[in-house]
Parts: sequence; structure tokens; C-alpha cells
Amino acid sequence: MRTYTRHMTAEYGMMVGLGLAPRPATRVYKVTAAAKDKTILAKRAKNIALFFAAPFIGLAYLLAFPFVGFALLLWIAGKAVMENKKARHVALAIAAPFIALAFVTVGPIVGLGVLAWMGGTAALGR
Repeated sequence: MRTYTRHMTAEYGMMVGLGLAPRPATRVYKVTAAAKDKTILAKRAKNIALFFAAPFIGLAYLLAFPFVGFALLLWIAGKAVMENKKARHVALAIAAPFIALAFVTVGPIVGLGVLAWMGGTAALGR
């Protein structure tokens, strides 16, 4: 590391990594009229597409809002219940079937993925 910083210091007389060194001159590119027209056309096309997509984006937010709000409400209530020692056991007993259902649903999919991964690595000889 010392050699690396010595080379950086020797080139400009100060540390380049600190941003104190003079910056090399940048090239100036001329923008042609055709390139400028293409960028303006691309910006206008993007604005037109967003104009037509805006109602559907708003509808997606409108439809997702109740689910997000309900999930947030459940999250806050769950945190409050888990802090109470007596209510915690009851809440875990109520949640156990749903947790088991999630594991039974997701388990085979994950198992098939692992099986495919291991089979693929064995077939490739890695």
C-alpha cells in the first residue's frame, strides 16, 4: 500500500485519492444537430409514454394501498404482542398453522430448486 500511495503522491505532489490533485483536462465533444434532435425526440417519447401510463400507475397504487396499510397494521400489532410475555404464547399458537402452511407450500419449490442446482453442477462436473 505504501508503494501505491507513494506513486500517487509522486505524480502530482499530493494525494490523488483526497481529490486535491489537479484534474486532467477533459475532452470537449461537439454535439451535432442530429444527436441533439435524437435526444429531444427520446425525451419527448418518454414524456408521452409516462403521460399515458400515469393513470395505470395511479390505479396500481390505489389498489395496493389497502394491502400495504393492512400489512403495516399487522406488523405493528405483531411487534406489540411479541413484547407482552403472556400474549406471546397465544399469538404463536394462533400463528403456528399459518407458518406450517407456508413451509409446506414453499418447501417443495425450494427443494426442487436445490435439486436442480445440485444436478446442474454435477452434470457440468464442477
